[in-house]
Amino acid sequence: MGNSRHAHSPQASLDRKVVTLTRRRRHFCAERKRGSVLVAVLAIILVITFMVTRFMEEAVKDLEYRAIFNEPADVRSFGYGMLEVALATVQEVALIDDGKLYAGEQGWSDPIAYAGIAIPEGWEVDISIRDEGGKLPLNTMSEDLLNKLLEETLDFDFGTARELSSTLADWIDEGDNRRLNGAESDEYLRNNPPYKAANRPLQSLEELSLLKVWEDEFFDEDGNPNELFTQLSGLVSVMNTSAVNLNAAPPEVLEILALEGGWQDDYLFDGLEEPYLKKTPEGAGETSGVEISLLRVTVTLRRGDVPFVISALVEPIFSAESDSGGGASSSPGGSSSEDAPKTGSVEEQDAIQFPFKILQLSEYTQGGPETPSARYSAMDIEE
Repeated sequence: MGNSRHAHSPQASLDRKVVTLTRRRRHFCAERKRGSVLVAVLAIILVITFMVTRFMEEAVKDLEYRAIFNEPADVRSFGYGMLEVALATVQEVALIDDGKLYAGEQGWSDPIAYAGIAIPEGWEVDISIRDEGGKLPLNTMSEDLLNKLLEETLDFDFGTARELSSTLADWIDEGDNRRLNGAESDEYLRNNPPYKAANRPLQSLEELSLLKVWEDEFFDEDGNPNELFTQLSGLVSVMNTSAVNLNAAPPEVLEILALEGGWQDDYLFDGLEEPYLKKTPEGAGETSGVEISLLRVTVTLRRGDVPFVISALVEPIFSAESDSGGGASSSPGGSSSEDAPKTGSVEEQDAIQFPFKILQLSEYTQGGPETPSARYSAMDIEE
């Protein structure tokens, strides 16, 4: 009996409650720890999922980029095939007009549609053909014409224009005789670092940053092209050495050529049967022309986000007679003997009679910005 009373004593009940509370607290702490661990695991899974997703996105882009280089028989062959389509289209349309090229309105500006080529599913192809002869030939134009451009279009004063033209002439000519307002090697050798005058035509417009006066007027303090350089780049070209094609010339160039030749540029394209000139205006000098002598063909191929680009600067060298029959084949790949092995010799290349002279060819590089022509009528009403 004594033991039974002792078991039901208040102290025993209190001890049992303490034990129970302790067990519950331990259980609650354990549950909290398990909950914290679960939250931490979920957070880690979320971070890992995010990282894996980003990795997969970057990996896909990297694979698309690498695919350009690792599939030369696929991507590059298709790209160069499209370049051949563009050139063949230009030649065929020109032969219809007696071997003359005037403007894209002749029908060669969209070679894919002209040739009726079906582009494979998953591929995107864009072909741009533009006339590079619509700008003034900076390397060969006269100092008088350059001075007119500098004064009338770029708003230089008389003295600065003469300094610019004389400095450029000294840089290009082969002699070391310094013009009145020019500069030769003896002056450039005092620069840091020193260098000599090139004594050859400009290879790029950016080369003007090396010339006295030009470096101050067309470039900023860090040597970067300024807005005046951008304006100049739309008017002159270092690649074009022939007459300016009036059909592709911007308004400022037409105005300068009209000023030189004494004809009116405002009504140049009025009353034409075709939307382009086939004859130079009366009074036009040797600097003005109406035929294309230089084309920039750019093929952009996409199969994914990364483009593969081929840019070719070509000079047409065909005529109406180039498609006639004869001994050697006039088509690329032809030869006098079909069974003879092709070794790529100079004789075989001459026998091909390729109707274009390729002056530049580059891959993965976009061409420069296109300058729109000023082929318009003074009576046109802009909407």
